[in-house]
Amino acid sequence: MQRKSIFLAARACVGCPFRHQGRIPATGLDCVGLIVHVATALRLGYFDRRDYRKIPGRRAISRTAEQAGFRPVAVSDRRAGDVVILRFGRTLEHAGILSDRGLIHACEKFGRVVEHRLDKDWVARITHIYAFPSIKEQD
Repeated sequence: MQRKSIFLAARACVGCPFRHQGRIPATGLDCVGLIVHVATALRLGYFDRRDYRKIPGRRAISRTAEQAGFRPVAVSDRRAGDVVILRFGRTLEHAGILSDRGLIHACEKFGRVVEHRLDKDWVARITHIYAFPSIKEQD
């Protein structure tokens, strides 16, 4: 049930505006802000950092997830409710939450939080997958 609550909380943000370092759905979220908002709303822990640039460098987001206690998950074991880190270009990292329909993420290109299917091109961008710190394997 907890995994479903995660992607439903993220889905409730679809359409919210994009705002760099945004943490409040009404005023805007960025990719990290979406994860922080979901974690805060569901009381999954508090692990916010705002010392990142608009274009986070190599491992900036994945390293922060590991430091916050997110548990690594094998790509083949990914499930709805997991956090994914994607790479664009050589170094740019981006984060989202897997859903039962695909991927939910705050996308600057579209100017809002979006949900779309996770096709092979998106899967190819995945570099890391994490479970929220409080999620147990059987959840």
